[in-house]
Amino acid sequence: MNYLWEVFLKAEEQGIPKEHIQFLTAKKYSAYMEISNIFLNQKELEGKPQIEVNSYYRFHDIFKELYQPEMREFPSLRKSLTNLIFHLLTENDSLAGMTKEEYYKKFLYQDILCGFFGRDADELVNLFDRRDRDIILSGLLRQYRTGSSMDIFKDMVEELIPENIVYQSNENFYEILIYVGVKKEKQIAAKMEFLINMFADLPYHIDIYYEYHFGIIGMEPTMMVDEIALC
Repeated sequence: MNYLWEVFLKAEEQGIPKEHIQFLTAKKYSAYMEISNIFLNQKELEGKPQIEVNSYYRFHDIFKELYQPEMREFPSLRKSLTNLIFHLLTENDSLAGMTKEEYYKKFLYQDILCGFFGRDADELVNLFDRRDRDIILSGLLRQYRTGSSMDIFKDMVEELIPENIVYQSNENFYEILIYVGVKKEKQIAAKMEFLINMFADLPYHIDIYYEYHFGIIGMEPTMMVDEIALC
């Protein structure tokens, strides 16, 4: 990590709340680096991270009056102000590099966490890692632009659920059968529940089969004895 915005990005990846990060003015630092890591190749944050920053790398005009060599008064106040200022600067750094779509995703994610998408959505969305949450938020934006569709739901299942096959009944358009080729466990079932609630319209009836595929007449691989689920 070499820049402020990388600290917030890494904290988000690791699930560390931003308020747990404390920024400090580095006592020893390189003139060519913004973040003064103990280890030059440090890639992970630990516990409640204390991040030492070269305050003169980009922000000399802001900090030059706070840390003059002869200044000795109010060390605790200056430390708190430094932390607050760096939090604001890092937040601005993070937003400055965002595209409009990323900006929308940020607010969508906040809405999910605030309960606007259902009572349990805030907990269920965090079963997914950062990459998968980004896919979900992209799907929601697509849904807002084009309206709900089974294609979006299928795409989400394809991207986020392992070993899946989605079938749509020829006899009943609103009947969907989903095969998931792993054992049914609490986490995978909760992820499927989340995707159904977020992306599947009410008229659709969805049945999920875990581990064992349901039999399809005419397709021998699905008709194996002791490896078939009954519909």
